[in-house]
Amino acid sequence: MELTEEAVLDHYMARFDERTRRAHTVALVGAIATAKDRWPTLELVRRVSNIYGVAVEELGAFFGLIRQPGEREVWVDVFRSPDNQHLVRDTMNAGQRRAYGTMLAMLEVA
Repeated sequence: MELTEEAVLDHYMARFDERTRRAHTVALVGAIATAKDRWPTLELVRRVSNIYGVAVEELGAFFGLIRQPGEREVWVDVFRSPDNQHLVRDTMNAGQRRAYGTMLAMLEVA
């Protein structure tokens, strides 16, 4: 896949259902309005995932918030702390990889 705006948008529309896309938009707009760095926080992602009924792990991954597997709830914020990417590279599930990879592609063509 050539990395163009059109190709990334086509991928996004094909891989994410309307409810998930709306949750992405609401989380991003909410962050722009309320967060200092204008990027969604875990608290905001949790609220939006509850409202839209989407998986918090996948919604969070779209914004670089990666939940680690295991009984304890541990999250790594690879957007705000990119040096921690090595901690999550091999632990993401398929939905997290798809969401995180899509976000990276969108940032690349923006």
